[in-house]
Formats: sequence, C-alpha cells, structure tokens
Amino acid sequence: MRFPINAKLDESLKVEIHLHQLYLGDRNRYCWTYLTRGMETHQQREMCLSLLVDDQGDTQDFPKTPIKMFQLLAERTRSGRMAVSGDSTRLGQKGIFGFPSLFYVPSIQYEGLPPLDDYLSLILVHQEEYDYARQYGLTRFLSRLGKYCASFPYPTWNTAARPLLLPSTTRALSILSDASYVLADYSYAHQLGSVLQFQLHQKDAGKVKKALSDLQQSQIAVINTAFSPRCDANLYWQEGQEFPSAYAAQEATTGMLGGSFISLGFSQLAELSIEEDGFSVLFSETDWASLCQAISNEEPYETQLPNGRLFVLDYVDVNARSSARRYEPIALWKNLEQPATKPKAREPAQVNVRAGIYYNLSGDKNLAEGVNQAELLAYIGRIEVAIGDAISAETDPLLLELELNITPDQANVRLLSNIDLNMEFEQFIISTIRKIDPCLVTSQVQIRVPFHINQD
Repeated sequence: MRFPINAKLDESLKVEIHLHQLYLGDRNRYCWTYLTRGMETHQQREMCLSLLVDDQGDTQDFPKTPIKMFQLLAERTRSGRMAVSGDSTRLGQKGIFGFPSLFYVPSIQYEGLPPLDDYLSLILVHQEEYDYARQYGLTRFLSRLGKYCASFPYPTWNTAARPLLLPSTTRALSILSDASYVLADYSYAHQLGSVLQFQLHQKDAGKVKKALSDLQQSQIAVINTAFSPRCDANLYWQEGQEFPSAYAAQEATTGMLGGSFISLGFSQLAELSIEEDGFSVLFSETDWASLCQAISNEEPYETQLPNGRLFVLDYVDVNARSSARRYEPIALWKNLEQPATKPKAREPAQVNVRAGIYYNLSGDKNLAEGVNQAELLAYIGRIEVAIGDAISAETDPLLLELELNITPDQANVRLLSNIDLNMEFEQFIISTIRKIDPCLVTSQVQIRVPFHINQD
C-alpha cells in the first residue's frame, strides 16, 4: 500500500492519509496524518489529525475511525457550526481512542507533509484536561502539553498512551482559581524586552470592554489569551512553582515571550509583574480611563509604566493568514526575573555543584518509553540546586552519586560517594532530595547520576 491514501466521503470532501516520520524523544517515530480536502467549500478551514504509530504497530493498518469523525465534523459545518482556532468539540460517550473531546489549534508543520498553512489541527484531550482548559484557557493547557512532550509550542500528534497531565489538586493551587475571567480566544499577550503588548482581536473586543467597565479599584479582569504565533518562548506554570519560568524553541529568533493570560486593573500605584504564566498590569486611574476609552473606540493605546516599561494596546490583523509553525522536537527551559518586583536576593552559595551524565540502570529498556527526557533533566537540575543549597558552606571537592528509582508513585534515593560519609550527613542529603517533586513517569525508571562538588 502506497501513501498518501485517499478516502472519498462525498463529491466535495475527501480525506488524505499520509505516513511520515517525526523525531520524538531520542528517535524517529512513524505517524499517520489525516488531511481533509474540501472543507473550505463550506467556508470551513481544512483540518488535520496526527496519530503516532505504536512501536510494534503495522504502518499499513491505519485506523478508520478518524475518517468517520471527519465525516461527522463536515456535517456540523454544513449545518452552520463552524470551528475556529480555540474551539472544542465533544465526541460523544465513546469518544475516539479513549479521548472524549478535542480542541482545534493552529497546525504544526511536519516534514514529509503538504503545506499546512491555515489548517486546524485536532488535539485529543481527557475530560479533566478539557474542563481545565475551559476554566483557565487553552494556552495554559497547551504549554503544559508542550513542556511534557518537550516540543515548542505544543505537539499536534496524538497517542492513546498519553497520560492525564493534570493532578486533581491543580485548580485549588492556582491564583486564578477564584478569579472571574474572559476567554479571548483570538487575542494575544506577549513581551519583548521592556515592552508588553496586548493584541486585541475585534471578536474579543466586546467581551473585554464589558469586563473592564464593571471593575472597581483594586479589582482585576483576567483575560485568557491565545498562543501567540509571533513568540518563540512562552510562560509556563504548574502547581507548586514559586518563581516564573518559560519554555522556548531551541532556535529562538524573535526573543518574544508569550503568556497564557493578561490581567488588567487600576490602583494608586501602577505596576507590571509576571503572575504564574501571565502578565499582570495595574494602571493609574488616569491611564485606566484612557485604556478603557481606547478599547471602546477600538483605537491603539500606549503608556509608560514604572521601571522604564511600556504597555502597548493594538489589534490583530483579521486578514492575516495562519502560517503553520515548524515542528520543534526539542524545547528549552529557563527561569525568569519578574519585570517589576524581584524576589529578595539570597547570599550566593560558595559551593559549586554540577550534575554529570546520567547512567541508565533500567536494562535494555528505552528511557523514552517511561519518561520525558526534558522532564527528567529538569528533575536532575532541581536536585543539583537543592544539594548546592544544602551544603553551601562545603569547600572540599567531593563526588556524590545518586541512584534514583522513580515510579509513578514515588522516587527512592540511594547515595554513594568516593569517600566515607557519616550517617547523619547521608540521611540529611537523602531527606533533602526526597522533598523535591520527582518527574512524571509512566513506568519504572532507574538511573545513576554523578554530582561533582567543587570539582572542575
């Protein structure tokens, strides 16, 4: 059987099934991608769905369920229910491949596929993920998915093996849990240097205007924004995270940082800060009145904020085409400074701790099957920092080796050294590491990691 394969649904609609490869984790994986042809005759953007092929699966035996799903989606379109980026569809009781819902997002361009500009990709989600995205905005969920899969901005491939990404405690821990919000599915918030830009789409302007008009002093309006196509980095937040962080494309070029939301309000003191994975702006009363007037008139607006920062309001070009972003199989993570209020500086530690290359103790098992590489490296990085903080007064060179046995439920730690360690010190290090949240694994992972202390 030669790909692409055409499945004709009616006189105006067909589905193309392509077989291609993409780099995932540490190797190439086969993937089926289903592309519609003919949706645009009904003023609907074309759609695509990508499915990873199981390692032992037959690449010729592509699932037929997506073809039936596209037929149902086409019928929805013909009845006037158009899908746009940010929309969602419930898939009925049975769902598809164990997922009851999907979201429509701008497509990612994979090698070996026709141009996917203006296509909508379908991302399958669990019920809890669907509820979370509708509560806190799709961008926050997509950034979590992108970080988990080590792909910027997010992967559009799907697999039935993907676990639920949200713990049951997530909602209670977010500062947005009790906030009222506006879903601005077509608007963006991003920062470049000292400039914070809020790009408002005319479809969202009415909702934003109403939310701002009802505010009193010291109240805020939270506006959940879409994933900015201009950014090559985006703020990231997860429960328990203390300081701002972001994940980014490996080859970042624009330097522009996106956010999942922007909160707006006014107070006696103007202020700009990063809160979780969004931007928080407080205006003076005079600037607030000018901002509200500009949004009401659909006019651009800008004003100076403290510390030499600039806030800019402008508008999305509604006629611009959606260009598919190139697939980035590797993403980078970094900590950020607050744009306004910085955490109190600590005394610099004297100890120099550096993690070395880890060893796989899991036998022949491929680590990529049990853990995301970026998540594992981030966990090792947290251990590195914790050891440095715990023994900040240490000046002698030392080699510590940790054997980590990580399961979905817990992480066990065994400490080795090139010198004899007293029991109290050993227990102190182990208890310090056990306080660190381990990375998420889907099966048992065993590694040994050397930590070089005060060594070149």
